[in-house]
Parts: sequence; C-alpha cells; structure tokens
Amino acid sequence: MNGRERITAALNLQPVDRTPIWFMRQAGRHLPEYRKIASEHSFWDRCKNTELCAEITLQPIKRYQKLDAAIVFSDILTPLPSLGYDVHYGNGIRIDQFKLDDVDEWPEFNARKHAPWAADGLKSVGEKVGDSVAKLGFAGSPWTVCMYLISGGTGDKDFHNARAKVFSNPQKSKKMLIKMGEIVGDLMADQVVYGGADAVQFFDTWAGLLPSDLYEKFAMPATQRAIEVFKEKAGGNTPIIHYAKGSGHLHDSIRKLDINAISLDWRDDLAYNRSKYGKDFAFQGNLDPSHLHGSTEAARNATEKVMRAAGRSPGHIFNLGHGFAPSARIECVEEVIRVVTGA
Repeated sequence: MNGRERITAALNLQPVDRTPIWFMRQAGRHLPEYRKIASEHSFWDRCKNTELCAEITLQPIKRYQKLDAAIVFSDILTPLPSLGYDVHYGNGIRIDQFKLDDVDEWPEFNARKHAPWAADGLKSVGEKVGDSVAKLGFAGSPWTVCMYLISGGTGDKDFHNARAKVFSNPQKSKKMLIKMGEIVGDLMADQVVYGGADAVQFFDTWAGLLPSDLYEKFAMPATQRAIEVFKEKAGGNTPIIHYAKGSGHLHDSIRKLDINAISLDWRDDLAYNRSKYGKDFAFQGNLDPSHLHGSTEAARNATEKVMRAAGRSPGHIFNLGHGFAPSARIECVEEVIRVVTGA
C-alpha cells in the first residue's frame, strides 16, 4: 500500500499493511529547510505563493520518506482578511479590532475568491507527487477561530475576555459562530473540490476550555454547521478528522458530530477509546509531543506504548497529541517513524 491508500483505508476502518503515520504541524518550524524559507519570505507569502506553499508542504515528505500524508501549509485564520480584519504574524498574532455587530456587515465568503491558497497549494502538491501520499486539508473550527478574532490575536491568555464576551452576548455570539461555521465549511470544501484533498481535519484547539453544556450551546452547533456546508459542497465521501486539545470531557458530545475520526491528545486513553468506540470511529494520536524534545530512547518507548494501546484492529493513524514545537529534535522524529513503520 502507498501512503494515500493507508490513510484512506484507516479512516474508513479498513485493514492496512502497517499503521499509517503523519504529524500535526509536520510542515514547519522544526525543520531547518523551513526556517531558511521563513527567513526569506513573510508568513503570508509562504501561505499565498502556491509554489512556496507546495514546497513547504512537501519538505517533511522529502525528509521523512515514510510519512503517509502531506498536510497543506496554511493557517486557520486565513479567511479573516476577506471579512475585513488584517492578521499580522510575528511575536504573536495581532488581528484588527472586532465587534459582534460586525457580523451583519460580513461579505458573502467564497473560498475560491477570498482565500484560495490552501486549495491551490494542495493542487500543486498533487501535481508533484500524484497519489503516493494522502493530501490533507484543514481549517479551524468556528469556536477556535472566533476566540482569536474576538481577542484580537494571542494576547488574551486562555481567552478569558473572549469567552466572557460570548457568554454575555449569547444570541449575537451564536450568530457569529454559525456564520463562521459556514465560512470554514466552504474553505474546507474548496480544498477538496479544487485542491483534491483526500481527507480534512477540523482543528478546534480551544474547545476544551468549555464545559460540556456550553460546548453544546455555543461551539458544537457551529462545528456541525461547518460540517454540513462542507458536505453540501464537497460531497459525503471525504473523511473528516476532528481534533480538540484537552477535550476528553467533551467526547460524548464530539462523537455526535458527523465525523469519521477523532484525534486524541496525549491525556486521552487511546486503548479505552479504541476498544469502546473503534467500530464507529477511526482514532488518531496520541503521542505527547514533549517526547520529541528529549532522548531517542524516551521517544521510542513512548511510541511503543502508543502502539500497544492502539492494538491491531483497523482504524488507527499514528500522530501526536498536539503539533510540533520548534525545538523538536529530528532524531526523535526519525526514531518514532522507525518504530511505527518497522523501517
């Protein structure tokens, strides 16, 4: 099997010849070849320039030749400029001021017109590597994107002020979140229809800040709306992976979403989830990314533990419980890949 076949089979709960593997944030900061490009081009250039985007997306595939998927190099905030908010990267993220009443003035979003870059990059990746690896698209879930938007970037630790604004203005906030769901659903669909993505992942990184009742009140309906729009425009055959950090208390709710796979973080019990829900969902994860910062022996032992917890039944994709940090050691990444692939 090649990488694309392994990933798509695992997401559809079908047998594979070995456990497929890719890493969240694999295209980026831990690679010296990426840092060279980053020193020469702004972040927006790296996202918007199709050749640069494709090159960065494929850098980990070229370095780690056993990876089974290429996830497009992009960012969850790329739709915001088309709504009237400039996004500035460097020493954190800064976003133009947002007010809840702005939502009434948002233009009708069209990914092909307003934010085509991830789909363009995926299309270029496919032209370069064919079907040898799976092409993965992604977008931020509405709740997480809106946390950054309300906060004006990354200055509001744990989004205390942003959450307070949502809870204090429930009707306007629900309207904002549903609208953002329609935007990210369209953005994700473009990555399939135009970009040729084989699967997509929603990143709801900050959903875990919510208790289950408020998750079901605010975040979950908007995510489901994003999934509905995605399937209306891309069809129902493209697998969807859902990731939310620190969300174990929300899994009863997350399993109600129309998704194929749940990406677990390092605190979740992979063996339990696989044994209890493995006939209904594929599972991705859940290595603690800190194991990529130490010794290769520790990385190997931790990887073997994840593999034992996953077991041998179909439907597991090896990944991290969160994305790479810049100081991850290449030697540790290579050791993890050796253990998973048997190479």
